Amino acid sequence: MKLIFDISVLAWSVRNPKAKTGIFRVIENHLKHLAKDPEIDLYLSSVNGHITDFFEYIKTSNIELSKDRFLVPKKYSKAKDRFFVLYNWLSDKFEFSYSWNHLSFLVKLLQSIVRFVFQKIGIKSYLNPIPGSYLTNEFIFHSPYLPLPKFICESNVKKVISIYDIISIKFPEFFQGNKDRVIIQNIRYLDNETSIITISENSKIDIAKEASLFDPDRIFVVPLAAETFFFKTDEKNTEKAIQKYGLVYGKYILSVGTLEPRKNLKMSIRAFLEISRKGMDPELKYAVLGGKGWGDGFDDLKTEFSDCFKERVRFLGFVRDEDLSFVYSGALFFVYLSFYEGFGLPPLEAMQCGLPVLVSNTSSLPEVVGDAGILVDPRDQKRIQTEMQNLIANKKLRESLSRKSMQRANSFSWEESTLALKSVYKNILN
Repeated sequence: MKLIFDISVLAWSVRNPKAKTGIFRVIENHLKHLAKDPEIDLYLSSVNGHITDFFEYIKTSNIELSKDRFLVPKKYSKAKDRFFVLYNWLSDKFEFSYSWNHLSFLVKLLQSIVRFVFQKIGIKSYLNPIPGSYLTNEFIFHSPYLPLPKFICESNVKKVISIYDIISIKFPEFFQGNKDRVIIQNIRYLDNETSIITISENSKIDIAKEASLFDPDRIFVVPLAAETFFFKTDEKNTEKAIQKYGLVYGKYILSVGTLEPRKNLKMSIRAFLEISRKGMDPELKYAVLGGKGWGDGFDDLKTEFSDCFKERVRFLGFVRDEDLSFVYSGALFFVYLSFYEGFGLPPLEAMQCGLPVLVSNTSSLPEVVGDAGILVDPRDQKRIQTEMQNLIANKKLRESLSRKSMQRANSFSWEESTLALKSVYKNILN
């Protein structure tokens, strides 16, 4: 099976550690398993450029492939990488600054001029880095995030693209700036010679509705998995590890997520603070693991609950990978009341650490949690408070859900995810 797998996103991470997002982890885990599969004849590309960083990533990640498997420009440099970044930026500006309906000729003319100028600069090989002998129907080209380049679209290679979700299109109010250009381009350029990989049945339904002319039989679901460094830790080591974060074993409820409207953290915290006023254990805290994000903030909650917010709520910010299992395992239970998710890895990470989970009954989250957790309407504060109180008070309930969590989490792994991905490739070739 001849596969060209694009790792542009992994190359980004060399200069920008913040690029190591959930999508980065998905691509990296699939790459590591594909590289070891004897049935996969693997080639790597980086159609977004950053070729210097591409080779640096290969070196530091110990990817054992011969150089003839790297389908990237032979003559590259940091200067050419920077020129190609500029070229892509200009092309993107043309794409979104003009109406294709009224000024398509002008847009195409400007793009042609820019393309000609940059070819003269010396980045011609960046524009079409994969030789035509690899772009036949014997090969699969898989872009696990970025839109397919024009030269790929016009070739005979079997085309696959990953679209994880279309939340930014479906709910633009949850996104700062209200535009996710990569997703818009991915949907805009779809044709029925391309196959889509997504991460949940719910996302498949969303994509099929948005791209109504696209053949839904060409949309395949490949579930994700939690990282192996999420596991249930023992109490003694956990107590020691979480002290640095001001946490006490079994004395906090945990949520994970960037501080942004879609994650609905205000509802979770509000429900907790309401029940904290009703005689709850005074030592119990609500801990939030995640970045700053954007949105209104929590000033209104700080004012409304001035008697307890400061003492009860802890914002942990960034936590190192090696500490995550301890922070998860030390919690009483896990809460994740996001309005919408393409998959929802945090609840799975929590379940892999043996935590009882209280999650939203929306989007893809029921697919992940199944019957192993408690599902609630993320807008129903009274129900959320009731379920929180039950979990705080009922040790047997927590123990039962903990066992179910670990059993459920065992059904997800990167090995199984990559096998599902490989099955999609076979289906496409056939």
